[in-house]
Amino acid sequence: MAPRGSSPDALLQMAKTASPKTYLWCQNCRRSYSHADAPTDVCPVCAAPMRQIGRFAAIARGFMANELSASPLEAKHRQLIRLIWTRNGMGERYYGVLAPDIPYDRFEARVTGLLARGAEEGWVRFVFPPAPTPDESAYRLELDEERFVRELAALVDGSGEAK
Repeated sequence: MAPRGSSPDALLQMAKTASPKTYLWCQNCRRSYSHADAPTDVCPVCAAPMRQIGRFAAIARGFMANELSASPLEAKHRQLIRLIWTRNGMGERYYGVLAPDIPYDRFEARVTGLLARGAEEGWVRFVFPPAPTPDESAYRLELDEERFVRELAALVDGSGEAK
């Protein structure tokens, strides 16, 4: 029996975390996660929305993903891009200024994708030190600011929702 006064969202969350028979699948990373590892149904690595799958499907997909996919370097690369552009609260600042009608994690994933595309097209450049360092300023991005503003504006349509 549900606790008295529980909201439907709270009950749904309790059901998700109490059910070990389902997992969450990230199509981008091609990995499954337990509900406890991703309580908001968003991938902890790439911030993409995930979908619920059964235990057997999670096992089968995991085997297939290991057989068919490349190394996790692409996911780690995106994670580094996200860490660099969101450092010092910049992600939250852009989100606050643009105020898109999507959750922050989806906005973050879309801007990360935009910056990755910008790097591929040559108008964004990520700078990394030759060896890991605790000096965060050694990790930075250089970009064509005018192009970034245009691309970011194109990412947000007239209704305020990111495309």
